[in-house]
Amino acid sequence: MRETRENKIERLKTELVKAKEKSSEWQARVRDIERQITEQENLAILQTVRSVAASPEELRDLLELIRSAKEPPAANSGKEN
Repeated sequence: MRETRENKIERLKTELVKAKEKSSEWQARVRDIERQITEQENLAILQTVRSVAASPEELRDLLELIRSAKEPPAANSGKEN
């Protein structure tokens, strides 16, 4: 009975090592896919920016306008309804 238990423990340890290896492989794959997504998004942004017929100054002004539109509105002056 004791040897069977020891065999089971060793088998489980081996299985754990294999599972950790697979986990590492999948984590690397996830990082690679995330990198590819970011790369494609960046390429799309560059393509869009390059397709705009505007000077660098006009693009800067446009980006500032977009940023200001995304800013949250100023907090109420403490007055609640």
